[in-house]
Amino acid sequence: MPAHVGPGDPLERLKRRDDVLEICFWYRGEGFGDVFSARALTPFLAAGEAVVEAALRELAAEGQMRLLGRGYVFTEAGRRKAGRMFAESFVDFQRPAHGECEGDCCGEDEQDACSEHQHAHGPREP
Repeated sequence: MPAHVGPGDPLERLKRRDDVLEICFWYRGEGFGDVFSARALTPFLAAGEAVVEAALRELAAEGQMRLLGRGYVFTEAGRRKAGRMFAESFVDFQRPAHGECEGDCCGEDEQDACSEHQHAHGPREP
């Protein structure tokens, strides 16, 4: 965290909450579980356990998470928001690489789609 930003800085707190929400979505998707604790999430975040715990409490207060025993779980609204954020963060990694076409866009029957793709991404390698 930059030296001029205090732990109570509203923009930094918002960013931390978003980071925690997104990492929870990833954590769940990787099969690590559906219940999130600060201790379990801290290794994946550039923040201490107390900071992650504070973010989880704030997310619960906002209705994105709810406390369940010793950990937190997504609310439906929180899961949807986290999914959107995660997808937006990785959208550039989901696009075809230079010269690749999706599906059969470069088949003989799809010359227009291929031409459009080549215009955007360059010609295919032979």
